[in-house]
Amino acid sequence: MAPGGQYIRAAWRRSFMRAVFALLALLNLYAADNAAGDAGFAASRALARQYLQENNTAAALPWLEKAWAADPANYDNAYDLALARLQTKDLAGARRLTEDLLARQNRGELHNLLGDIEEASGDFDAAAREYETAARMDPSEKNLFDLGTDLLRHNASQQALTVFRYAAPLSPNSARIQIGLGIALYSAGQFSEAVQALCHAVDMDPGDTRALGFLGGMYDVAPELSAEVDRRLARFADLYPQNAAANYYYALSLRRRTLSAGLGGNEQKVETLLRKAVTLDPTFVDGHVQLALLYVDEQKTAPAIREFETAVRLKPELKSAHYHLSRLYQQQGRTDLARRELAFYESLRKQESR
Repeated sequence: MAPGGQYIRAAWRRSFMRAVFALLALLNLYAADNAAGDAGFAASRALARQYLQENNTAAALPWLEKAWAADPANYDNAYDLALARLQTKDLAGARRLTEDLLARQNRGELHNLLGDIEEASGDFDAAAREYETAARMDPSEKNLFDLGTDLLRHNASQQALTVFRYAAPLSPNSARIQIGLGIALYSAGQFSEAVQALCHAVDMDPGDTRALGFLGGMYDVAPELSAEVDRRLARFADLYPQNAAANYYYALSLRRRTLSAGLGGNEQKVETLLRKAVTLDPTFVDGHVQLALLYVDEQKTAPAIREFETAVRLKPELKSAHYHLSRLYQQQGRTDLARRELAFYESLRKQESR
């Protein structure tokens, strides 16, 4: 046998068996489809649940409807149907069914669902009332998180802080409650506590990247905790090397540390991280801007111009990038381009002052 032949055969067998299992799954699904077409509630409900487990709401919806027609009194199926209608943008149908369920059973989760429906419909006041009712009836992690998030969304930071402070000891293992608490604390101007809450969220669940952007954005608000923030941003970059934001925020933390200490030495690593961020996500405007600023500090005019040009192409209203481009073009003696960029900058500045 040729060198490596046994490994090729083994890989082929694994691929073949995966294909066989996939075919069997499709055949089972086809058989279930046919059975559900002739059967009543049980078969339709079973098929709907299978699709829901696969996160295929659109495919589950007709079977949820069939199961509901066969047994409209089944609460679990009716709830799943209302949620599926919401997720597939049938807001009127979702509201009608949820209100019907509420008329029969006044449950907190139904008020929470109705809050989601009202939020999607644009009736934010009605949504807030439903979220509050849900949280009062059933102070579960989900209900309190949704209420706190809704309050933050509508700039009621003090009320949101009250909700998240109440929720935190009730759900001590919830990373998203800690994230909500951190954002509420930040909105209330309590910056050190905000950073501590977000660091705690990262420690609780390093796999939850929702804290990444908030923690990276709060680097400067609590200088005494900068080392703690650095450590967690480094962990994100290590855990998620293919995540553009993880590379970006770790680069920023290294850059800020270098600038604040007045020392060099990290520039190459910062550049590598930023280049990786914009390679992973070429539309990452902030990544291009920070890379350009790094090149400006290193007096690398050509690459700085390239990155600023990319940034304004992606976001034409980026005032600071037009200003920097004007100065860089002037340094190169490209006066026409310098005047053009300065005119863009002045126009945007006037627009802001109106």
